[in-house]
Amino acid sequence: MKENRKVQFLAFLSIYFIVPFSACLFTLIFANYTSTAFLPEKFLVLFEATRTTNDFTLFALTWAPFPIITAILLFYSMPVANYIFKKEKCNIISEERARYRIVHSPMIISLFGFIGWELSTFLSVLRIDTLYPDAPPQSILTVTILFAFWGLFAFAFSYSTTNFLNKTLIIPNVFPTGGLGKYAKGKQFSIVTKQIIFWTASTLFPIILLIFGLLQRTNQNLFQLHTLIHTDVLFEVIAIMLFFSFLFSVTFAISLQHPLNEIESATELIKEQKFDTRVTIFSSDELGLLGDAVNEMAEGLAERERIKDTFGRIVDPRIRDYLLSNEHSLGGKVVEATILFSDLRDFTKLSEKRTPEEVLYILNRYFQEMSNAIEVHGGFINKFIGDAILAVFGTPMPMIDHSDRAFQTALEMQKNLNLLNQQFLGEGLTELKMGIGIHTGSLLVGNIGSANRMEFTVIGDTVNTASRVEGLCKGLQKNLLITENTANLLPGTIRSQLQLEGEFELKGRESKEKIYSYPIL
Repeated sequence: MKENRKVQFLAFLSIYFIVPFSACLFTLIFANYTSTAFLPEKFLVLFEATRTTNDFTLFALTWAPFPIITAILLFYSMPVANYIFKKEKCNIISEERARYRIVHSPMIISLFGFIGWELSTFLSVLRIDTLYPDAPPQSILTVTILFAFWGLFAFAFSYSTTNFLNKTLIIPNVFPTGGLGKYAKGKQFSIVTKQIIFWTASTLFPIILLIFGLLQRTNQNLFQLHTLIHTDVLFEVIAIMLFFSFLFSVTFAISLQHPLNEIESATELIKEQKFDTRVTIFSSDELGLLGDAVNEMAEGLAERERIKDTFGRIVDPRIRDYLLSNEHSLGGKVVEATILFSDLRDFTKLSEKRTPEEVLYILNRYFQEMSNAIEVHGGFINKFIGDAILAVFGTPMPMIDHSDRAFQTALEMQKNLNLLNQQFLGEGLTELKMGIGIHTGSLLVGNIGSANRMEFTVIGDTVNTASRVEGLCKGLQKNLLITENTANLLPGTIRSQLQLEGEFELKGRESKEKIYSYPIL
């Protein structure tokens, strides 16, 4: 662990201080060392003269941008240092700020270094021009161009090095599972931009050095370059090669960027569950393979969504999600819940007088209305048993008021049935009558069956009791009956309207159960 912190500390120092400083220092030393080969002799004399003037303003303008930039980088890096080395003291806001800066550090650091270099070049040349107003324009222009390009070289070196160190040593520890897109999207150099930067630093700049070297050795003037390109074959070849090398670099970068942008857009649409999205990449390299992989992924997700949707139609979607997010093993747990059991009266006789298609039509419309009422109040339908419905409240999604929700559901179901009967009578169909029994108690919820074929269900005496209570509805000529367990958990305003129907010995049970009714039509 200590070894890892040492590596991160060295990486932090390298990225934010050592590499940017070294890039500028190395570039400056190399520029001074090679200046005799590329700068006009008149400027070298001028350059030597500036050393002997001991002009403090020139010294300050030349070097002042660098300590200022260093101070800015120190301030910029503080949240990163706190997050890496004192993470336990960081809050969410400081963590987010540090993560953002870690992702953007190579670009920001290199840009600050580039700005410092170019500012130093501009101010120092401006001061030299002020000190020596008679200096040849060619000398001033040449040094400005060369040192400006040296700054671009320093920028490219700093960016590539800090980016490599950041991705290798810092980011894997801060983003061990990825997720950089949240912080990097839309605020990084594009592939084309990077290609142009590196082409400028690695191709254009060396060629310009060679051109200035040729001008220096042939005693040609920089302002004669346009004429030389038209009259000298060597300069024509250089210009043509520069043009085509730039064209090839940018074309290659675009050939990478376009399919990657298409893949990015496709993944964003897939993330929005638009699984019919496809990418078309006419390439036989890794990009083509990546495009095919994205298409296969979209097809797989679409198939998965179809299965999930079908599953959600067979069982309650909440139960589907519960099953998908938990282990599929036999067994369950004991919970306190409320069971609502409803059944149609005399439906067997009604079925005898109608075709199976008519019966199915009536049942489906009935079940739809009852399902709407149950789902509105947070219950789930465990199963349809012929024309009966077994609904559960309080599990697997816990509810504090599951008894009241079941009671309110019963009222809603009867209301929906009354409206449905009006429609049936208008269509020449028979109206339906329903009985509902509600009981609250302990039950076992979980998977039952075999290892290769199981069913998510609820079992126990509570379920049987609710079924038996519903069976009393026809004999008592009531539409809704509830047990004492459920009645005691209902609000006082509802309990005051309940009517005690008596104590009944339910089938399969030795003890008697107090049964209450509620006046609904």
